Amino acid sequence: MVLKGMMTRPSGSHRDHLVMAAIALSNQLAPGFSNGVRYAPPDDPDEAVAIANELCDRFYQKQVQFVPTEVERLAVLATRLHGVFLDLARRDLPTAVPKINELLSEYPARLHLSSEPPWSLHYQDHAVTAVEGWQIGCCAALASWISSGATQYISRCQAERCDRVFFDDTRSGTRRFCTPRCQNRDKVRAYRLRQAIAQSR
Repeated sequence: MVLKGMMTRPSGSHRDHLVMAAIALSNQLAPGFSNGVRYAPPDDPDEAVAIANELCDRFYQKQVQFVPTEVERLAVLATRLHGVFLDLARRDLPTAVPKINELLSEYPARLHLSSEPPWSLHYQDHAVTAVEGWQIGCCAALASWISSGATQYISRCQAERCDRVFFDDTRSGTRRFCTPRCQNRDKVRAYRLRQAIAQSR
């Protein structure tokens, strides 16, 4: 077993910020399960793009803003990214890589260095729509993560009825839950199971 601390650790670079943004987008705008219940993203286009813009602004404030007319494409991107993250959480690279390559082929990256310090490599320019820009950036960053082994830090919540993903930065890779709420739910479930077994004896 290779410990995560022995691999290339994410360093807080522009690349890493794009991966974190992709995780946030997939968790908030992709359907599935969260905290024990079926999860669906907001139906209202204004609300959905507001969530996306707020999330992405945390990681990169210079990108073009999402607009309501892009909401369907945004939902598709979030769902596709979530599928990739679930593959990566299973360490199923043969399934994840073709998906990333397909996403990359739709909008080719436009590599360039930032025009002022800190000098960082960017994958997209501001001439494209928000959906295109984030698809280019997030997928190029994910491709870089895979090549460096950093995808070992991507995990899926182990709680029942939750498929949200998260960045596990613990040195031993021991984090199991996306939120304390899911952790508490799992503890309650395990306690009730133990009680049921004890009572059945």
